[in-house]
Amino acid sequence: MESKKIYYQNQDKWSEDDYNALHRYLSKMVEHAYDDVGSYDGTKRINEIQGLSVDDMTKETKVLLYCSILSQNPALLDECDNLKGLKSITPLAHRLVLNPFKRSGSAIYRQYNVLY
Repeated sequence: MESKKIYYQNQDKWSEDDYNALHRYLSKMVEHAYDDVGSYDGTKRINEIQGLSVDDMTKETKVLLYCSILSQNPALLDECDNLKGLKSITPLAHRLVLNPFKRSGSAIYRQYNVLY
């Protein structure tokens, strides 16, 4: 049985470490969109990105994905039809802390109420 990909998992009992792991995964996926670094099956990561179902993600996952894209590869929002819905994402109602020891991060993340 295939396990559920991290970006579709139920996050009801997630800790800061869990969200930090999710963020690292999404960030690396976006960073390496055009190569196969970190790929499960040796294909370019863009294939995984183009197969993402944003509708099946939690708001937290959508915000982390969107911030990763904006900070590393904003062209993906126009290149991938499945990501266009992220353009209407709003900031989280609660603060999402990814790393309890580092409470800064880029302005893009702070704008969406994420600290890491």
